[in-house]
Amino acid sequence: MARRTENRRSTRQNTKHRLLVYFKVGRRYRTRSVIFFFMGLLLLLPLFISELENDLVDPEALAAFGGVLMLVGFGLWLFARLAMHRSYVQCMPDLLLVRTPFRRTLVSYRRIKLAQSAKVSHLYPREKLRSGEKALMRDLLDMTAAEVQVKSWPAPKKRLERYLSKFLFSSRAEAWLFIVPNYSALTRQLDMAMQTKRDADRGVATGYEDPIERLKYFDH
Repeated sequence: MARRTENRRSTRQNTKHRLLVYFKVGRRYRTRSVIFFFMGLLLLLPLFISELENDLVDPEALAAFGGVLMLVGFGLWLFARLAMHRSYVQCMPDLLLVRTPFRRTLVSYRRIKLAQSAKVSHLYPREKLRSGEKALMRDLLDMTAAEVQVKSWPAPKKRLERYLSKFLFSSRAEAWLFIVPNYSALTRQLDMAMQTKRDADRGVATGYEDPIERLKYFDH
């Protein structure tokens, strides 16, 4: 029974909460990747279909340019896949994992002060966003996010801001801002992980072991 309870707790804590900002960025680049790829494909056709040749541009030059466009399209598609499917925040047993397409940031629970809900539009009012940001955040401003206030950052904040989206940071406090599909589940898991870590640290300091944990020695 104790083992099943522990397994359920571990499963909940290992939930990957999709970062919707990067998911939307990925969708935008996926569309562009398809456009670039098919433009490149069209430019290849005169090389194989003589009826499409003309005297203005050499078919081989068109094909070379088309190949470049196809490579660009493939690169954009790859980035879109990473942004959509490998951008998440996850409560690990000992650390909070913030995963973005090309960067992994580990946050110690000891650095976290508290996790609470926050309305995205209160932190980033629509009228203060640039036009490109408005398009990106159109569906996200009305959402509630998890605001995770920290005592300190795992790296210099300016460096983090250089590599991560500005919308991963709160505008009103020293805090992360995680816009995810289920903010309440994330805040609950964070609270649980932080409490578990505090209890474990307290147990190590005092030499005390939880009675439930002692059952593992008899559970064979």
